[in-house]
Amino acid sequence: MLTDIHIDKVYPHPDNPRRQLGDLTGLADSIRARGILQNLTVVPRPGTEETYTVVIGNRRLAAAKLAGLETVPCAVTQMDARDQVATMLLENLQRSDLTLLEQAGGFQMMLDLGETVAGITEKTGFSGSTVRRRVKLLELDRDGFKKAEARGATLADYIKLDQIRDVKRRNEVLK
Repeated sequence: MLTDIHIDKVYPHPDNPRRQLGDLTGLADSIRARGILQNLTVVPRPGTEETYTVVIGNRRLAAAKLAGLETVPCAVTQMDARDQVATMLLENLQRSDLTLLEQAGGFQMMLDLGETVAGITEKTGFSGSTVRRRVKLLELDRDGFKKAEARGATLADYIKLDQIRDVKRRNEVLK
């Protein structure tokens, strides 16, 4: 069911694997000019009255706030925590918007919620070895990883880095 919900009653999902929203200026300008063309998908927030958490459309929500909208069009649905994370991860993976570290965090969140590697493989289309490799990236120093990404490190570089068994040594090489 589609409904317009006051923007102050819609919150970004705290477990969204996508941490960086990027520049929202162009999207906010477009929303200001044409409105939101694709609704947000939200779930009711437990223990609150008529407030919602965004599962799909986090960037649109942030841009709508920037554009000064008072309401946003939403499809209200019911999903458990595992399905919410899987949906957010899939939505972002389909757009290739996630960094390797964000993908790894999303996979780890799904594992933490009780999903298996096989289940993640089935839901995302990634191979089991890809899921396991991405999750292993979380062993690396976050700042070192971000600096390596900024220097242009590739997935092949991280795969070679994974051949170093000692995590401490792996982080030294990363730097």
